[in-house]
Parts: sequence; structure tokens; C-alpha cells
Amino acid sequence: MVDAVVTVFLEKLLNALSEQSRIVFEFKDQFEKLKNELQLMQSFLKDADRLKRKHHTLRTITASLRELIYESEDILADCELQSKDDEKTVTRCMMCFSPSEVFSQYQGGKRLKEINDKVTKIKENISSFLGVPLLAQTSPTDAYNNQMPRWSSPVYDHTQVVGLEEDTQKLKDWLFSADHYGRHAIGIVGMGGLGKTTTAQKVFNDVQVEEYFERRMWVSVSQTLDEEEIMRSMLRTLGDASVGDDKGELLRKINQYLQGKRYLIVMDDVWRTGDYSWWHRISEGLPRGNGSSIIITTRITEVAQRMGVTEDRTHRPKFLTEGHSWLLFCKVAFAAKGGNCTYPDLISVGKEIVEKCKGLPLVIKAMGGMMLHKLPHFSEWRRVADNFRDELADNADFVMASLQLSYDELPSYLKSCFLCFSLYPEDCVMAKDQLVRWWIGEGFVPIRNGRLATDSGEECFRGLMNRCLIEVVDKTYNGEINTCKMHDMVRELVIKLAGEDAFLASNGVGSRHLGLRGNIDSKCLNANLKLRALLSTTKTSEVNKVDSSSAKKLCECRYLRVLDLSKSIFETHLTSLLDQ
Repeated sequence: MVDAVVTVFLEKLLNALSEQSRIVFEFKDQFEKLKNELQLMQSFLKDADRLKRKHHTLRTITASLRELIYESEDILADCELQSKDDEKTVTRCMMCFSPSEVFSQYQGGKRLKEINDKVTKIKENISSFLGVPLLAQTSPTDAYNNQMPRWSSPVYDHTQVVGLEEDTQKLKDWLFSADHYGRHAIGIVGMGGLGKTTTAQKVFNDVQVEEYFERRMWVSVSQTLDEEEIMRSMLRTLGDASVGDDKGELLRKINQYLQGKRYLIVMDDVWRTGDYSWWHRISEGLPRGNGSSIIITTRITEVAQRMGVTEDRTHRPKFLTEGHSWLLFCKVAFAAKGGNCTYPDLISVGKEIVEKCKGLPLVIKAMGGMMLHKLPHFSEWRRVADNFRDELADNADFVMASLQLSYDELPSYLKSCFLCFSLYPEDCVMAKDQLVRWWIGEGFVPIRNGRLATDSGEECFRGLMNRCLIEVVDKTYNGEINTCKMHDMVRELVIKLAGEDAFLASNGVGSRHLGLRGNIDSKCLNANLKLRALLSTTKTSEVNKVDSSSAKKLCECRYLRVLDLSKSIFETHLTSLLDQ
């Protein structure tokens, strides 16, 4: 992510230099030097994420550079804050400085010089590593990757599926032939990325299934299973947003809604093994009869069995055939062309890429989404195919290898946007508007030619979605995307990357980005005074609690650019804090 950190900082630095504020002007020479050195390194840094996994030396170099850029950004932020203070002090003489300000400027200038010296040394180390001097250059591919394609809507329709007709029909037959005097369970079991959830969604949303079942409930079950949250989720799908009730009351309400009805429940992505008492309690509290059914999707056979699924009602999705794999890839990679490959010279290399996906839908879509944003030139596709081959050679997990390559090939500005998803809990449904505002507030979104920031932010969102890194959950009545989610394997990658690149601190100390979920205390804020973003990342039924000392501590987070305290309860009235 070091290229993304550098890109965002350079954007902020160029804006600050163009404004020519007094404080920034004091350090103009040092900032200009830093800008020039970083611009020389930019072209190399685009490949650094991929190269550093093979070379420990490069990993150390880029980590050092990243920390220096963060510190430079702090100094720039201090300058901007001081400039704002100057603007407020109208009566102040331009050249009249307090001793503390003079000392602060001296310290800032001294530290900037030290940073510049270290950055120059890093540049020399990189040149030595490459064996050639660094030169400022931008290839046509770089330019294409970093421009923002203006798509007014997502190019690829995620609701399109390939090769599931027989699977969905088999599952529907099982549902419709259920014993009307009991309740039976169906299992969809297979490895991650095989399309278990997609298959279940296809059945769940089928018109015949909708007409057959009087009540339908979809429940996403996280690895950190919460029995009460599962019950609340079931009630929400029934239109009941109960709060304050205990588990017994919640289960009684669910039973009441389902009594005498034929219902279908999908328990999606169940992981828990060992203790199944949570399921026994829920299962026993549900009415039986009327041909009701429960579908369980899981990677683990034991989970399905312990939840009452018999082998003859266990569906194991198969890998896509060669033909279906190519068809799905084309639907994504050539979505702008109606899913048809109109470039004969790309067919052979495209099929080579698809072959390495081994028939796994998640991988095929990720690779297709990446190729959608590449120039339709054989040399560019050949480069990506070779990188995919190298990534597979270095990573035994071909799913993570493909997702890692998708991240490596992202434009710099999208890497920062992508890492933001690491703050959200598992199975969280995320609001698009919150994400877009966050990206704009932190300066992750490049704004060109006088365009509105929100328009550029929306395009960043669509860029991630068209690459199949996020999925649509809900749309407004006029088709605008409202919320999104992330596949759990993509989430595994984003959490890993965010930790490696210090986007957030795993130990909760010295982090620049924090997700607020539950209670936040002043000690947490005290350990993270360089926060750039603090956002509410609670799930639907949760509420944050902010005590008075924590609320006051927020006022000390001087570098904070994004603050979202939605769904939060405060001990202290906000107006009294804002007046301080």
C-alpha cells in the first residue's frame, strides 16, 4: 500500500503548496524536495506491493518509507492547523510569532530535513536494489490504471449466475417434496468461493419458492457467532426490530410469527463446531409442520450434520466446467461489450487465466473484474497472466493468490479505499454513503477537472464493485446502490493487508483508523491521538455508548478528518463539547 500512501500524501502536498499559506511557505523548500523525491519513486512503488512479498529487504525499505510519509503528513497537518489558527486571529500581526510557535516551526523544519535525508537514502537503496537509477516516468498502462473510468452504473450485474440451473432445480425439488408433518434441513457444503451463498440466494429469490413459502428468513451467521444477534436478525427479516428483549422473549416472538405458516430459513455461512446448544435452543423454539425447511450453507460437513442435515439432503456444489468458467469470465471481463470477447488475440491468454482459476466462481469473477479495467492489448493481458502464474507459484492458496493479485493491480487511489473495509465486523452490511464520505474526508478520492467530490467517490465505489471485490446488498427505489457487503475470503485479505500496511493497529495502539462498535473509552482515544478517522461500524441492531471523558478526548484528536458517530448515545450533550 506504500504507493497509495505516497499518492494520497502528494495530492495533499500539491494542494497545500498551491494555496501558499504562510506556515507551509516557511517549509516550502523542504516540502518541494520531498515532493520531487517521491515523484521519482512513484513508478517503482506501483509494483512494490507485489515485489516486497519476495524480498525481505524491499519489505523493510517500503515500511520505513511508509512511516516517514505518515510523519510528513502529520507535519503538513500541523501547518494547515496553524494556518487556520492564523485566519481566526484577525488582529494578529503577520510577522509577530510567539516563542512557542517559533520553537514549533524550528522543530518542524528540523524534522522535515531529517525526513528528506532518510527518503533520499531510501531512494538510493531502491536504485541499488533495481540496479538502475530511478527516473520519473509514467507508462500508458499506469495512466490507464489510475484514471477514473466514468461508468454511471456498475458494468457487471452480480445477480447473473452461470451453471447453477441444475443445482437450483435439485434444491427446489427437495423443498417442494418436504414432509408436510415435519420440518427438514438441507445442507449446501463446500469450500469458500464455490458459490454456496449464490446458490442459496438463487433458490431463496426464486418466484416459485416465494409463492410456496409464507415466511422466508435469511440469516448471515458469522464466525463469532452470537445467538441473540441471530434471533434479532430473524425478527428483522420478519419486519420486527425488537430491542431490549431477552433471548427467551425473542424466540417466543419468532415462534408467534411462524406459527401455522410454511416457512423457509437460510442459515448462511455457519462455522461453529463443538457446541451446538445455540442451534438446539433456536431449533426447538421453531414450530414444526406445514412443509417448512431450513437451508444451511457451510464449509464444514460436521456443521451440517450436527444441525440435522442428512447425507441425502446435502448438496455439494461442483467446480464450474471449462465452458461455464469461460462464460462467467467473459460476462465480467467483457461486461462493457455485453459479455462477448470481441478481441480474437485475447482469447488464448484469457483462457489461460481462466484455467488457473480451477472452476472456482469467486476467483473467476475476481480475475474477470481485474481484466475489465485493463487495456484490451495482448501485451497487457500477457503481463497479468504471467504475474498470476508467479503469484500462484509463491502461494499455495490459489484463492488468496488471485485476490492478492487483484489488490496489487488496483490503481493507487483504490487501494486506500479498499483497506477501509478492514474496520467493519464480519458479515456487516455497509452503507455506501458512509464509505464515500470517509474516502472524501481523508483525501483518498482524486478530484479532477472541477468534478464534484461525491461523483468521484461514487466512481471509486463502482470501481471496487466492478472488480467484484464488494457486492451490492440493497438498492433504493430508483436503482441507486444503498448498501454493500464483502465476501468473507476477500475480508480475510483486506484485514491481512491492513495489518501489514499499518492502516490500522492490531493492538489498538497508535492506529490512524478506528471502528466504533459498542463502548469506547478515553484510554483507547488517548492511545490513538493521531487518529485520522473514527467511524461507527456497528451492525444494524447495535448502539454505541460514548461517555463524557471519551467525548472530551475526541476534542484532542487534532488530526481527525472523518468523524461518524451515528447510532451513538452520549452522556454529555454535544453542543457543550463543540463550544470548547
